Amino acid sequence: MKDEMTCPEPGPGAAAPETTGAGTTGDEPVPAKGGAGPEQAEAMDAAGEIVNLTEEINSLRAEVENKTAALAELQQRYLRLQADFDNYRKRTRREQEELTRMAAARLITSLLPVLDNLERALAAVTDNKAEGLATGVEMTLRQLKEILEQEGLTPIAALGQPFNPELHEAVAREETENPEQANMVVAEFRRGYTLKGKLLRPAMVKVAVARATVKENGQEVDKDE
Repeated sequence: MKDEMTCPEPGPGAAAPETTGAGTTGDEPVPAKGGAGPEQAEAMDAAGEIVNLTEEINSLRAEVENKTAALAELQQRYLRLQADFDNYRKRTRREQEELTRMAAARLITSLLPVLDNLERALAAVTDNKAEGLATGVEMTLRQLKEILEQEGLTPIAALGQPFNPELHEAVAREETENPEQANMVVAEFRRGYTLKGKLLRPAMVKVAVARATVKENGQEVDKDE
């Protein structure tokens, strides 16, 4: 009978035998407990990139807001400058028109006495022998009036019109018993004119006034009696 061979049992200090197959071998690395895996690392990188992009977006948004505010201010300044320029252009045009009007007014005013003299001369011609002279004066007067009318000169209606202190200058008064004629222009001594709607020279006129009366014993009596 052969003696059975028995394997000695490992002692307390003996190393554990290596395993193969489904078990782990000594060649494969074992991840440490609590360490970050590849997926976690990628997630952390993505989160960091998102944070950076968010900060960059916020910075760009703030820059856009600043640029927008600056653009709005420039637009307001442009509008103000444009308005100032328009006002300056209008004011300059008004001043030029006023200077032109004043120059024309001075020239026309200096010609009015000539116009007056021609009208008086034409009205004074009664002799048939002076008919040729009257015709010449009339033609000269008509041409002068046409030139002045083209410049905006307009005669003021006075005779038979209600007295208007803005257009008429009363240099004489005439009492009237007709109340309908009171405050009416009954005579014109010098014709008045406007230039482009503005008074150039008032008309010198005589105005009718109602006869003043007072009551005595219930009857109306002329004041000058």
